Amino acid sequence: MITQTITLYLTKAYRIAKVLYTVLKSVSLLDSVKVPEEILKAHEFVVAKAGIYTRDIFRLEPETSDQKAQRHPEMKQLNHCRIPLEAIKDSTQDFNSTNFIGKGGYGSVYKGILTWEDHVNELVAVKRLDVTGFQGKKEFLTEVSILSQYQHENIITLIGFCDDNGEMILVYEYATHGSLDQYLRDTTISNRLSWPQLLKICIGVASALDYLHNHVAEKHRIIHRDIKSSNVLLDENGKAKLSDFGLARIALANQQNTLVITNIAGTYGYNDPQYERTGYLSKESDVYSFGVVLFEVLCGRLAYVLSYHDEHRFLHHLARTHYEKGELDKIIDQRIRNDIKPITLKKFSAIAYRCLQETREQRPAIADVVFQLKVAMRFQVSCGYRFYQFPKYGDDLKEQIYKIINKNLEDEEDEFYLSGYMKEALSLHTETIR
Repeated sequence: MITQTITLYLTKAYRIAKVLYTVLKSVSLLDSVKVPEEILKAHEFVVAKAGIYTRDIFRLEPETSDQKAQRHPEMKQLNHCRIPLEAIKDSTQDFNSTNFIGKGGYGSVYKGILTWEDHVNELVAVKRLDVTGFQGKKEFLTEVSILSQYQHENIITLIGFCDDNGEMILVYEYATHGSLDQYLRDTTISNRLSWPQLLKICIGVASALDYLHNHVAEKHRIIHRDIKSSNVLLDENGKAKLSDFGLARIALANQQNTLVITNIAGTYGYNDPQYERTGYLSKESDVYSFGVVLFEVLCGRLAYVLSYHDEHRFLHHLARTHYEKGELDKIIDQRIRNDIKPITLKKFSAIAYRCLQETREQRPAIADVVFQLKVAMRFQVSCGYRFYQFPKYGDDLKEQIYKIINKNLEDEEDEFYLSGYMKEALSLHTETIR
């Protein structure tokens, strides 16, 4: 009885400390307010005592697989994904600093070369969650559960996980080209992505969301809840890989809203304002966050920049204002400005703006976003390839062909390129070379 009482109080203390720590830490990140050392120490203490393995304060022997399965029965069916801690340590040279990739509120990421079962010398990314960080056991289990069940070409592949000795480790395929936000932060020309590459990335992320919202199962959908550019990874071919599913929620497919009883989650500058006000989460909350990412790509900056003047700190407000005034050209990334065809910009910015509507009823379904982005890509490719592949005609004739092609794309965007207008353009081209 005494043991249970102590456990209960420590667990409550852990929850309170975690919330307080999270709030103060977010304040520290945003406004340069130092989190009191006493809070950090108290948080670390209660987490160590009551956090992930509360009952371990009363026993020192290692937890067996059967004991883990008893405490978390949902993990038993995932045993095929469980990687021994020794294999992970071997892959990272015992988490050697030379393999360190980055650190966040969740913990640290290391590059590794994994040899385990069918994986031989496979390049992997190892995320070692910090029990004193933002993600706890619940988020860890959520990510393992979702990524082990659902696969898509634009969702990061989970190779396995490890929970030996109280660890929370996730092992993923290695995204060679880093994260999208790195390219937005880096203003050097050498590290830039072309506009077609950026469009392809946006289509990839939208396709991943369409899969989560509409195609994972007949009776439910998955809401990611933390869509942002730092969670978009790029593989060796530049293909987008949506990552970080710790905050995701599973909702019934016929359920319009999912009430999130816990504190509001997500990232500052990306969150759906309606979700923040009401606590009601919906698939349109992901659409809003993705709209912010679309404007990040277009403007070459992050969603929130503390060093900017007040009215420019939040990209969602800046982008909406400039779009409504017809002044988007003032905030478009200079690195890609000359690459974007006017008709592509029109399509891309229109769908991004619709995603940022205040109420979820005004936002498009993600399937529509995918379609519109693909149309924008068609505009970009056709206007570039078709136009410049014609021989060097006089300016008047080139302009005539250009208008015919664009009229075709505007009027019949649900069809591919060769319809009446395109045939007319090609006919004009044929007559000219005769």
